[in-house]
Amino acid sequence: MPVTDALGLGLYGMFIGVALAAPIGPVNIEIISRGIRFGFRTGWLVGLGALSVDTLYALLVVSGLTPLADSAALRAPLFLAGGVMLAIVGVTSLRTALSHQSDHVVAAPHAGRSYVTGVLIAALSPMGIVYWLSVGAALVAEAVERVGSTGAPVLVGGVFFGLLAWVTTLALLARIASRFVTGRGMRWITGISGVVILGFAAWFFIQGFGAISRI
Repeated sequence: MPVTDALGLGLYGMFIGVALAAPIGPVNIEIISRGIRFGFRTGWLVGLGALSVDTLYALLVVSGLTPLADSAALRAPLFLAGGVMLAIVGVTSLRTALSHQSDHVVAAPHAGRSYVTGVLIAALSPMGIVYWLSVGAALVAEAVERVGSTGAPVLVGGVFFGLLAWVTTLALLARIASRFVTGRGMRWITGISGVVILGFAAWFFIQGFGAISRI
């Protein structure tokens, strides 16, 4: 593959990754919340966990395995499991805000725990799966058709670096914002993020029960 084609395909993959990551969702909310409360590293690790899952989805798409995931029987448990996961995260944030723990310096969660949180939110979120089965699959299919299957690794690499650039920038912005937020403001941010994530959890439960009715 010519260098110019590889470069173009890599940039195209980065566009696909950013298009997936940019909309406000549970992962972005958690990156911002943890980045403000605990610093850049903790927020970035949550994003890195989600990035790992989305890169795997990209690999599945270019491998032609997406039909296996395009079924109500699979989406129903994913929605319900995702709802449970987000409910836990949301309730934890609300309890932290209401108990005034955010007024004090709290030790950041273990690095592995932050990473796993990002993995679970992304893996149990059908929002990402739906994206890859629709918009993402169409974009990838068009690119592979244009340059051939040999360009698939370059495309997936572009997706990875696009996602990495997004989560790094978001975690960095959250860290900068934390310098201007203390005490009561931190409680409000923690509480609002918990409410928003609980809203996503409720939506997941509604979609999950709806998928069950269609099985």
